[in-house]
Amino acid sequence: MDLKKEVVFGGVAAAPGTKNQGWCPIPGTDCVLPVTVVNGAGEGKTVLITSAIHGCEYPSIEAVFRFAETVDPAQVTGQIVIVNPVNVDGFLTRTPYLVPRDGKNLNRLFPGDPEGSLGDRIAWVLTEEFQKKCDFHLDTHGGDIPESQFSYAYYPGVGEYPEALRIARESADYVLNAEFVVKSAAINHAYNYATLIGIPSLMLELGQTGTWSEEEVRQYLENIENVLRWLKVLPGEAMKRQKPVRDITRGVYLDAEASGRWYPFVTREDTVKAGQKIGEIRDLFGKVLKEYYAEFDGIVLMVTVSLAVREGDPILSYGA
Repeated sequence: MDLKKEVVFGGVAAAPGTKNQGWCPIPGTDCVLPVTVVNGAGEGKTVLITSAIHGCEYPSIEAVFRFAETVDPAQVTGQIVIVNPVNVDGFLTRTPYLVPRDGKNLNRLFPGDPEGSLGDRIAWVLTEEFQKKCDFHLDTHGGDIPESQFSYAYYPGVGEYPEALRIARESADYVLNAEFVVKSAAINHAYNYATLIGIPSLMLELGQTGTWSEEEVRQYLENIENVLRWLKVLPGEAMKRQKPVRDITRGVYLDAEASGRWYPFVTREDTVKAGQKIGEIRDLFGKVLKEYYAEFDGIVLMVTVSLAVREGDPILSYGA
């Protein structure tokens, strides 16, 4: 990209060596996305950073807010494009998982649909106006309001671009505060779809149960900045993670198959055995609607800790 000219993402332009902030409209709606475009002082990669695809995952959201506010274009090589919060309504209304207006999980809708409901249209704009113009996508998440979980780096595991898959996997080694590194087989999440079209991507998870602390924000910023140093977008030497992590290459992600009362029989960090009963959903009179059993031996990665559950909500994940 020629840094002697301004760059434009989602209608927000930045001249060389500057940072600009503005609003990207979602066609056919009254929704706009807050965008920060940092056009650096030298040639380099263009990195997209997104947060609040799920509106209540607060350590990631606050960390990206702070990064957008403080990043210095003079220290950037290439461009950094930030969209945060992506799910503006979900953030402002404190709605876990979903886009409030259409009840859809935005991180299941990529590449989106310009003629669909609001969530579909947001996914389409993020794909067309941002992902396709970038060299790397860093999508940041955390435990939503009902979720107890570890800190992860998720990397895409499927796609027809081996180099993009290689870069995505290698980037996970520079997430300093990850407790697990997880290979994903999904295809309709934001970061997975980026790699399906040849753009290396990574999803970070840190924090849980809809809370945030200064320490979690500090760790999140450390993760983001170290990955950007590895990409040579920020100055300094990137550090490869030294603490041991568990590499998860096989996972099960359970969604509720009914609405009602959720009773997990395991907690985060528990090991499970194939055939072990790990939870059940009961109706409001106590009748068991659905029972869940482990398919293989593994470790519990995330468990929903709220009593109430809606059909389609995540309830538990485990892997090996």
